[in-house]
Amino acid sequence: MKTVRLIGIAGVCPGCGTTHLAILTANCLASWMQRRAALIDWSGHGDFAAIEALMASGREKNGKTSARGYSLLDVDYYREGTPGILAACMEGPYDDVVIDFGQLQSGIREDWLRCGTKILTASLSEWKLGVFLEFLEREMRPGSGWIYAAAFGSEDTRKRMERRFGISLKRIPLSVDAFSVDSRVKDWLEGILK
Repeated sequence: MKTVRLIGIAGVCPGCGTTHLAILTANCLASWMQRRAALIDWSGHGDFAAIEALMASGREKNGKTSARGYSLLDVDYYREGTPGILAACMEGPYDDVVIDFGQLQSGIREDWLRCGTKILTASLSEWKLGVFLEFLEREMRPGSGWIYAAAFGSEDTRKRMERRFGISLKRIPLSVDAFSVDSRVKDWLEGILK
């Protein structure tokens, strides 16, 4: 029986790299790891529709569209996540389904918890750190099996957060282009997804 890996990526707040990491993860799975990957926008933020609009304008020639979504660089994008889309992806040809949840809110928590791999992104920048602190203080205990990750902020702040809350906070490697995966990102994701 085929098992599809569900990878949920959510952010503590807007603007902490959730969509970038979701696209990067799906591209890494498809390119470096040679896995069939789908990427679902569960947040409704419209970023996947914006990518599709760029493709439609002729600026991107490596993709194709369909009524349910589109394909770009061997990743199938679904611009609106629904239970039906998720079920079709799980029954379809995919090895991995990456779900971009956007900001983690109570309304999506059940769907988030269904994912076998849960990556929570945060920003350690001073102007966003308070949101992450509030989130961790609200949690009864850090989510079991959750992977905490941050791309922004100082190393000193990251280490202090780990000590204070008893969590491992992974540093997301710098990647300026979510569609171009280098070996550093591949190695980091392999360590996260094992």
